[in-house]
Amino acid sequence: MSENVDRADDPSENVDRVDDPSEIDEPDVEALREDLERIKSAMAIEERYPGQRRLWLVHGALVGIAGITTNIAFVRPWPEYAYVLIWLLVFALIGLTQWHTVTSADSGTRNPDPGPNWTIVFGTLAVGLFVLTAIVNPVFADVENVLQGAYFFSLAFTVLGMGYLLAGSILRAARIRALDRYPFYVNGAWILTFALLMPYVDWLQYYGYGLFGTLFFVHGAGTYYLLTVRSTTN
Repeated sequence: MSENVDRADDPSENVDRVDDPSEIDEPDVEALREDLERIKSAMAIEERYPGQRRLWLVHGALVGIAGITTNIAFVRPWPEYAYVLIWLLVFALIGLTQWHTVTSADSGTRNPDPGPNWTIVFGTLAVGLFVLTAIVNPVFADVENVLQGAYFFSLAFTVLGMGYLLAGSILRAARIRALDRYPFYVNGAWILTFALLMPYVDWLQYYGYGLFGTLFFVHGAGTYYLLTVRSTTN
């Protein structure tokens, strides 16, 4: 009879056992940190600063138009300040669009990485150009107009080239991938070389503005193609 009686299951057999917390695998913090650093180091510039790739094309077109316009204006009796105004306007547009792109990206990031204040960076370059031209302006007064223009624009191109090299170094500190940084280095290097040669090569003093604008546009368009078409197809 006792064999037919349903025996109640032992409660201890139905109680779910709680795993020992010590047996739960904890995440490897160091491995996660390394993964995060690897992801950050491979960040494309467009992910950090949306619209930056397009600026290569826009800036290239602006400088290209300004350079060709300057050489065309040589055949017309334009006042000297007209050339300066053209390039000041171009540099101002480049600076404003670049500043707006980086500051908009920083303001749209909830926890942006610590980095430089781009407003201070661009402002320092602009003030530096003003100081350099003010220092050498008395010397320019004793030089003929063509050579005077070559010296002035060589100073402007020098500051511009230094700005691109500085930006490339800053982007490296921000862990932007090398493919997006190299165009800054290349642009800065050839601009500085051009600025060095312009006052000493006679034909560059006359036709260097158009050549500079053409080279700047070619570099900008090529960089835009490299960072958009080629990077998306690979």
